[in-house]
Amino acid sequence: MKKYIIGIILFATLVSCEKTDDFNALVPATVSENPNLPSVSIHVAGHDRLVHYETFGDPENPAFFILHGSVSDMRAYLPLKLFTDQYYVVFWDMRGNGLSERCTRDELAINEMVNEIEAMKKIFSPDRPITIMGHSWSAFFTARYLARYPDHVTQAILIEPNGLKDEFMKDVGMALNLLTEGFMDMMYTTKYLTPKDHETLDYQALAMLNSGVRNFYCDENNRPDWPVWRVGAYALMVWESSILTNGKYKFDYTEGLDQFPNKVLIVGTSCSPIGYEFQEKYHQSLFSDAEVLRIEHSGHRLLTEQFDELVIGLKQYLSEYQTQEP
Repeated sequence: MKKYIIGIILFATLVSCEKTDDFNALVPATVSENPNLPSVSIHVAGHDRLVHYETFGDPENPAFFILHGSVSDMRAYLPLKLFTDQYYVVFWDMRGNGLSERCTRDELAINEMVNEIEAMKKIFSPDRPITIMGHSWSAFFTARYLARYPDHVTQAILIEPNGLKDEFMKDVGMALNLLTEGFMDMMYTTKYLTPKDHETLDYQALAMLNSGVRNFYCDENNRPDWPVWRVGAYALMVWESSILTNGKYKFDYTEGLDQFPNKVLIVGTSCSPIGYEFQEKYHQSLFSDAEVLRIEHSGHRLLTEQFDELVIGLKQYLSEYQTQEP
């Protein structure tokens, strides 16, 4: 309880560093508010939602889906468009994140995030399998996508997914968990948030993004940059609370991972609590064929900390691509 209270106080301190009554001036509009942004409508969990996206390369090439992590959007991942020589590279802000439309709690369930990936595949690669990469929480969703749709993917890259089973998380040294279910309920007790609520919450969450609340870094006093347009605070709260029961981890999403027949590349870093040692210990053996790429001198933000090393590893893995007809 003491640790929980300290976490709340720390969060309140972080978000009170800069006060304003005009959050619209600080948080960019989503695609539902700005029709000039590129968007596509997808139907997930009984709702049609607008998703902000960008594509690069020849649509006749195999599609390469690149999914961002939590408290983020696709902005930091856009340099990976360099793979357009071989792929049709598709980026998007997941529902409830970045510049995509905000949605309800039920729409952000883990299974619905898997459905989102499939909905995007039906639009951008309906007739052939995809290559897919997910980072952090989206690596978690990507793993579940592989289990449900193993024939829809040729190659899969998982960058530091959270533990896919509750017992895996016992060794994870998170500094503070400010997104417990109790904290979420304290912030918002209603199921539906207004656009203004989301604007306020997303602005406040920037304090967590720019702080060392969680020890994902080699040097928490010199954290690498992480460019974003707009974070999705409520989405992270929903995802984190969904794997907690009475404040404790209780979940198992490992079933079916061994049904994916192709090689999986799991990426881990040296300074993250869910880095390569964690991935080798808990996740590598869950797949029928998996390799762990070790990125040294980096934490969880490896795309801005060790981008060149990551690209070298990705190119080596992706060079094994062979066209597969659906």
